[in-house]
Amino acid sequence: MPWVAAVGLSQPAMSHTLAKLRQQFDDPLLVRTSTGFEPTPKALELVDPVREAIRQVSRLFTESTTFDPLTSTDTFTVRMGDMNEVLFLPELLRRLQDRAPNISLTVQHLAPSETVGALEASAVDFAVSALIKHSKSVHSLELAKDRMVCVMRKDHPAATGRFTAGDFLALRHLRIVQSAGDTRFVEEALSKRGLRRKVMATTPHWLAASYLIERSDLVTALSESMIGRLNGDGRFAVRRLPIGGAEFSWRLYWHRRYDARPAHRWLRAMFEQVAREMT
Repeated sequence: MPWVAAVGLSQPAMSHTLAKLRQQFDDPLLVRTSTGFEPTPKALELVDPVREAIRQVSRLFTESTTFDPLTSTDTFTVRMGDMNEVLFLPELLRRLQDRAPNISLTVQHLAPSETVGALEASAVDFAVSALIKHSKSVHSLELAKDRMVCVMRKDHPAATGRFTAGDFLALRHLRIVQSAGDTRFVEEALSKRGLRRKVMATTPHWLAASYLIERSDLVTALSESMIGRLNGDGRFAVRRLPIGGAEFSWRLYWHRRYDARPAHRWLRAMFEQVAREMT
C-alpha cells in the first residue's frame, strides 16, 4: 500500500499503529471495501484536527524568533465576509505585494456563530468582523468605527424628505444575515424597541445586496464605509438609520496563543495601518 510507505513505516509497524489507534478511539477508523480501505465517519472527523496539529508542530520547529516579511513564506487564513473584503482586502494585498511578496492569504467565509470556534481550533488565524461575542482565549483589536445606514436606489420615493422610524418600517426590506441566528445590527435595534420590519427577501451577501436594491423598491441597511466605496457614481440614496443602534466597530480577532508570534504581530500591524488609511 503506497500510503504506508509514504509515512515511513513498514507494513507490520503500520498495522500495529492502526491497532493502537483503533483501541484509543474505540473505532475501526479504516474498513475494507471492494475498492480498498475507506475511512469511517470517526476517522473523517479526525482529519481537520490532526491536520491542524501537524500544522502547529510544523510551525514550532520551522519558525524562528525573528521574522523577515521579504523572505517569509507564511500562509494565513482570514475569516472575512464580502463586506470586509471590500473594505480591507484591496489595500492589504497591495501592502503584502510590496512588503511580503511570498506571504499568501486564504480568505474563508464563516457565519459569526462559527467564527470563535474556528479561532479556538486554529482553523483560521484571524477574523475580521463586528459585534462577535467571544471567550477570554480570543483577543480583539478595534480597526475602524462604522455605522449602518439605510440605502436605496437614487430615485426611490423615500430618497428625499422626512425619514422617520415609521417611514423606515413602512418600506419593504432586503435583510442581510450570514446565519440563522445572526441578529446583529438592524434586528437587534428593532427588537430592543419592540418593532418589526417588512422583509421581502433575505440574503447572506452584503455586496450582492447593493445590486438587488438598485433594481427594485427594496431598501437595506449597509455599512456607511462600504456604500461609500460603491457609490462613487451616485447610484444610491443614503439615509440615516432612524431606529438607533447604528454605530459599531470593525474588529480584528485572533487566538491569544498567537500573541507573541512575530509573523502574526506583523500582519496585525498591517491590518491596523490599512484601517487607519480607511478612516
